[in-house]
Amino acid sequence: MIVRSWRAVAGSDEVLAAYARHLETTTFMEMAQLPGHLGATLARKVGSADNALVVMSFWADMASAGHFGKGDFDDAVVKPNTQKLLRSFELKVEYFETVVSTGLVSGHDLPSGNS
Repeated sequence: MIVRSWRAVAGSDEVLAAYARHLETTTFMEMAQLPGHLGATLARKVGSADNALVVMSFWADMASAGHFGKGDFDDAVVKPNTQKLLRSFELKVEYFETVVSTGLVSGHDLPSGNS
């Protein structure tokens, strides 16, 4: 399994809530339609006064992970309305290959949007 990771800073709680709604109602739904997509999550850094975030999406393999990207393989896809919303964001994403896991992520147990 491949983990695609991207970081941003929301700033305020209101921006965090708006961004979470955006992910739930658009981005995560769009990704769920892509082949090989296994799920996604938005996480906030514990104790972060400025709401530092990480968005992780889970993919069956690198070929699947590439369906989401535009431009260079590691370019972040950040729509203009999202750029205006967030205080800051990374321009690049990182990919990690799962070596060993347990629980929800072991054996691709994440919900798939391909059913």
